[in-house]
Amino acid sequence: MDRISQLPDFIAHHILSCFDTSDGPPINLVRMNVLSKIWFHLTASFPILDFTIYKFKSRNSFFKYVEYTISRFCHLNVPADKLKLWANIRKSEELDIVNRCLILVLKNGVKELLISIPKYRLPNILLYVSMLKSLTIYSCKLPSSLMLDAVKLKSLVYLFLESVRIDDEVIKYITSGCPLLQQFEISYCHGFIRFCVYGHQNLRTVGISDTAVEIIDIDAPNLSKLYVAGVDERGPPQLNLATCKKTSIVVLRRPKSEASYRLFIRLPRP
Repeated sequence: MDRISQLPDFIAHHILSCFDTSDGPPINLVRMNVLSKIWFHLTASFPILDFTIYKFKSRNSFFKYVEYTISRFCHLNVPADKLKLWANIRKSEELDIVNRCLILVLKNGVKELLISIPKYRLPNILLYVSMLKSLTIYSCKLPSSLMLDAVKLKSLVYLFLESVRIDDEVIKYITSGCPLLQQFEISYCHGFIRFCVYGHQNLRTVGISDTAVEIIDIDAPNLSKLYVAGVDERGPPQLNLATCKKTSIVVLRRPKSEASYRLFIRLPRP
């Protein structure tokens, strides 16, 4: 038996995480399946699930790989450290695979989720993944039951939304259901003009860029940084940060007909 096969699973998983998959699908992980039953188990239980469609030669091979890998992993009934799913959907069969696989992972639990699927409606179960610590969403639609059911993301620390349509109430609803949230960033999101967060004790950083926000009203005594980027000729938004005694504010504005940004900074109160 080779010495690597005798290592504890968590050390072997760390070794597997060092494989470079930036230029293509994780071929080396797939090849390891045939080495032995031990390596088949290790690759099956590898808790980092990374699926990016443009790394595959065909759409069919991508969705087959997603379905096979997630089914094999979730069969072990263990949570995932990370799920990255970067794709687009053209057919109902592809939608079925994405729905089925994503729900399987969310049911078992995941600590970090990054998903980019244009116009895809996220499943309602996403609102109740108690171990989720980091959530990054690009171009998806938020769960349909968001304003009907309570959000229970009790471990979420980091939230990033880009090109996601939201309204004023959604922001308050999400933050109220994420009591440990420390960093909240929004970019190119439309549908809201007010960013309001009330009574949040753990929020430390808020970033808002390239939106039409007009009013920022935050009650978070531990907020240390607020940055607003891409403000248009209307000027910076109205700020209400009366309880944010520790906050430094950075506002970047691109004036009309000028190429450079103007920078506005307010330092924390003494």
